[in-house]
Amino acid sequence: MLFLALLAAAAPARSVTPDQELRRLDLRQSAQKAEAWKDKYWRRLLYYEKNLLGRYRSPSVNRNFYLSKWGNINPRLELEAAVDGFFFEGPDDDSPECRFPERYHWLREKLGLPQDEFSRRCKDFDDWKAALDTESVSLLFAAGYLNNPSTLYGHTFLRLHKRGASGADLLDYTVNYAATADAESGLFFALKGLLGLYPGQFSTIPYYLKIQEYHNLENRDLWGFPLYLKPAEIDRLLRHCWELGKAAFPYYFFTRNCSWQLMPLLDIVKPELDLSRRFRYWVIPSDTAKAVLAGSLPGVPDWRPSLWKTVEWKRSQLSEPEKASVLELARGDQAAELKRLETAPAAAKAAILETAADYLSWRFYARRIGKAELDGRTDPLLALRAPLGPQVTFTGGLARPPSIKQAHESMKVGVGLVGLKNGPAYDFVWRYAIQDLLDDPSGYLPDAALEMGAFRLRYEKRPNRLYLKDARLARVMSLNPWDDWVRRPSWEIAAGVEQADETRRRPGSSAIWTMNAGSGLAAQWGGPLRQLWYVLAEADSGIGGALESRWRAGAGVKAGVLAESGPVRALVEARYISYALGDTRPLWAGSAAASVRLAKDSSLRLDYSWRGKVKEAGVYYHHFLFP
Repeated sequence: MLFLALLAAAAPARSVTPDQELRRLDLRQSAQKAEAWKDKYWRRLLYYEKNLLGRYRSPSVNRNFYLSKWGNINPRLELEAAVDGFFFEGPDDDSPECRFPERYHWLREKLGLPQDEFSRRCKDFDDWKAALDTESVSLLFAAGYLNNPSTLYGHTFLRLHKRGASGADLLDYTVNYAATADAESGLFFALKGLLGLYPGQFSTIPYYLKIQEYHNLENRDLWGFPLYLKPAEIDRLLRHCWELGKAAFPYYFFTRNCSWQLMPLLDIVKPELDLSRRFRYWVIPSDTAKAVLAGSLPGVPDWRPSLWKTVEWKRSQLSEPEKASVLELARGDQAAELKRLETAPAAAKAAILETAADYLSWRFYARRIGKAELDGRTDPLLALRAPLGPQVTFTGGLARPPSIKQAHESMKVGVGLVGLKNGPAYDFVWRYAIQDLLDDPSGYLPDAALEMGAFRLRYEKRPNRLYLKDARLARVMSLNPWDDWVRRPSWEIAAGVEQADETRRRPGSSAIWTMNAGSGLAAQWGGPLRQLWYVLAEADSGIGGALESRWRAGAGVKAGVLAESGPVRALVEARYISYALGDTRPLWAGSAAASVRLAKDSSLRLDYSWRGKVKEAGVYYHHFLFP
């Protein structure tokens, strides 16, 4: 009796009947005959990639993304496990078909199964889909944010517009892919991101939270580009997004990042796009955004300016006394200032109160004040503004900047003719991304340099020598005109190889590895010729055989002015570094250059520079390409 009881307990509550087993074998044979596992769409759904040995592997590190034990390396075994999944015995929501609705939607069509065979009621998925109630989809592009290595070039994600909720942002959701990072920051954060040690995961997040993150916290513009997906494509997107909740992919800052991972997702939604094949080694969000939009119908993008831009626009319409009043309300003796405002005209008072409330919100999101101070200073402003009723406070609207669609392409190539003391030289320039101070900033960050992978090869005819003039691994520079409301410094960080010509060695034989960082202030003058003057205190180090003791470290100052008028931009810069350690010979260097934009993707540049006693002048033609 005990044996029979144990046997009964071990037996499944429901068993597959002989007819079901025959049907399972029949479906397997049909899949085998059609070689369904070789179908391109099946491989896309599982993100299979072929390696150099011709074998397939899916990069998801979450085992829940597969049905077969060997599903990550064998498309056929995963497909056979999916066929077996039709005969799953258990709650419908736990069935493979409810966990992976797009796989089974495709598999049913591939095998010619009627919808009523093996029918499941996927309540969890249906409830999730009904709550989203998606009517349309747009691609969102958040402008670059220089204070975070993972978002230097911006961020792309999808917005799901809720049916019948046009203009109601709080009701929409987003499809976002991001690294699941730990509490580490700085160097370790960057290294782990470069090595793919963070898992990247998809999630559906309320749109208002992304507004708070990008528009408020990080002071970034948000652009929305309609994708004009058909209803069937939206359904396909939602079915696959449900599946991706069980996936996790290694996140690499510059390759398999937030922007790249959207490409295979959109290839599933619209297979004719074939976007992921266009990006192999280096992926920039602005490039992927352009690639997606190139395959979509043209439309007018939606622009949501950052919170600070809104404050700045309101401030521009205030008089100087009114601006001073806003600062006093936000940072000074608020009670005394509110008393002084009692006699102010209603419209002027309303404008001051509204600007002060927005400015306090910006200060809170910029982490300049805490929640208690925000509430303590904002509540009296709102209480005084409410009884004033509707007032004409601000007129017009913010000037819309160029979108990423109007920006030059990210990769730059160029040729140059250089005049040296001993004769002419010829330069070849190649830079993977994305802009320096003389490039047209339209669609990118203004007053900023963001260079990655910049190389310059030089051929000198007189000594018949070809050598690497410089190779910049990275350079990030942010020039922020000083504003008492913001109080944001200017800064720079750079690393790469350069020729230390001040050592007076043979051309091309003075290459050293350098790293430098600086911080300081910038001031702006407007008018027909806009000028941005800056001065930075700078630390510098170098390693290489061209230096005495093979290294040096020191500090100094860099100063310059960036000017622009229409298509012309000019930069004059000087630098002095005194080295206290290693090779103590000081460095004097500087340059004067001007660039003329010939077209969206081409420019002509004149450059004069000196380093120590070595001087050169050159003319360059630059062309921007899609990588």
